[in-house]
Amino acid sequence: MNLGLEQFAPLVGANFMVHTQAGLIEVQLSEATELPRGNRPEQFRTPLSLIFIGPPDVALLQDNYIIEHPALGQHQWSMVPVSSGNPAADDKRYYQILFA
Repeated sequence: MNLGLEQFAPLVGANFMVHTQAGLIEVQLSEATELPRGNRPEQFRTPLSLIFIGPPDVALLQDNYIIEHPALGQHQWSMVPVSSGNPAADDKRYYQILFA
């Protein structure tokens, strides 16, 4: 299944479940953004960035996680912690999944 902005845009604000060694962690999709295509040939997907907000008391490390949502099923994706860029939002943890 080749997922793109069409599948993720309606899910902004929705919760996803991340399977971790400590159990299931709920994260919320806060942004779904297409990135510039550059000189990519048409047969390649448009790059996509997904930003999730996680609970402040759990820190997920950069890793591959099984992530699920009822509308999309289960997928294994690489998730990395990122900064919000806003010191006032330091009570939240942000994560990114990038499809290039």
